[in-house]
Amino acid sequence: MKIALSDARPADVSADVLVVALAGAASADPAVLALDAALGGRLRAEIERRSFAAEPGGVLAFQTHDLVPAHTVILVGCGETPGLADWYSLADATARQAREFAAGRVAVLLGRHASPQTVAAVAQGVLLGRYSFDRFRSKPEAPRRLDLTIAVPAVDPGLRAAVARAEATAAGTCFARDLANTPAGVLTPKALGQEARRLARAGLQVRVFGRRAITGLGMGALLGVAQGSAQEPCFIELLYRPRARTRRRVALVGKGITFDSGGLSLKNADSMKAQKRDMAGSAVVLGVMHALPHLRPDVEVRGYVPAAENMPSGTAIRPGDVLRALNGKTIEVLNTDAEGRLVLADALSYAAGKHPDVILDFATLTAAVRSALGNRYAAIMGTDRALVAEVIDAGAAAGENLWELPLVAEYRRDLDSRVADLKNVGEGYAGTIIGGLFLREFVGDVPWAHIDFSSTVMSDGYACHPKGASGFGVRTVLEYLSRLSERRG
Repeated sequence: MKIALSDARPADVSADVLVVALAGAASADPAVLALDAALGGRLRAEIERRSFAAEPGGVLAFQTHDLVPAHTVILVGCGETPGLADWYSLADATARQAREFAAGRVAVLLGRHASPQTVAAVAQGVLLGRYSFDRFRSKPEAPRRLDLTIAVPAVDPGLRAAVARAEATAAGTCFARDLANTPAGVLTPKALGQEARRLARAGLQVRVFGRRAITGLGMGALLGVAQGSAQEPCFIELLYRPRARTRRRVALVGKGITFDSGGLSLKNADSMKAQKRDMAGSAVVLGVMHALPHLRPDVEVRGYVPAAENMPSGTAIRPGDVLRALNGKTIEVLNTDAEGRLVLADALSYAAGKHPDVILDFATLTAAVRSALGNRYAAIMGTDRALVAEVIDAGAAAGENLWELPLVAEYRRDLDSRVADLKNVGEGYAGTIIGGLFLREFVGDVPWAHIDFSSTVMSDGYACHPKGASGFGVRTVLEYLSRLSERRG
């Protein structure tokens, strides 16, 4: 999709469909007045005839009969004081109207609402809203070309930069969606490593460790989870270095369980249906790394993915077995379906050993988080309150909701084991917090935040998020890195 900026007057914008963003009374909007004059008063008459009030989500379509270069004008209400969610709704309406009218050229008229933030939100939202995944259809629908023009009072470098940021961010998010939507029989741990290697073409440094190297590193927890599968595990390390030397170093860790059967603690059939998405944490890491060479933040970023399948077999790990993680701690495995925290234990230990300034991890760790927060919020917890607050703020700015849960010190005793340093499950309560407390054992003194996004990893179909993998997390991390890059000192 091609995105362009234009400073053409409302009545001069050429497009199959012209979407006009309205905040306030429709008939008094300057863009509506300008179009109405060119249309001989017909637009305002239609507004009044249909009592169109431009409320959030309100849509009015008007055929121009070639009186102006735009064939169809779509008025979209954005509310009195539009926020990010309103601009995403506008973008979603734009993508939807483009499909309905089979339009090849669409323009969005922002008028007085134009700013780098709104331009980025609209451009990114249309790109996200047009996403589809049809790789495995026998007759995939040929993608219809769409040229998007965003009409603003004046085009300047700040708006051009906003479009470029939106394109890179949307591309990273859609890359993450593609990975999480791909069947586990195709996206094996080895295939995930191959996807990481392809990112080296963009200028990243990539290393993929196989079983022998993983054994040499001492990643006993990752090996334990992988031992029941015919698919070989791998450990992925990615590095983005900015052009100039920087003191800021961030580590990203993503759970990479490409399929989770539960192991010998076998899931039921319904629970297993969507378990190809259990590697969505790794998709966040790869999606972010995909975007970084284009965005070029002044931050060194290292990405880590422990990739494995969790399968039942004669060689699978058994309840009661004890594993030794990379940092030397021993773990009694009482439930083999709590495997994500095991592979993350090794990855977090490895990341902490590189002494970054902060560690962020993303994982579809617990089903309990959905019970607690529904499907529009992910949970965040961590050892550094300032870091947690910064990530929550970045998520809000990116349109991704995070809610902090406490790492309750008294709950730590639930992880005490009689035969090892700790066990991998608690007593059945506060499961999301227990998972966070387990992971805390492997980050050392490095400031750390853990995001459990089992609740938001899949979309049921909402603005700019078609049904399927949501790509949640990529935009939050990129916004956080952008803010960190702009920080001085």
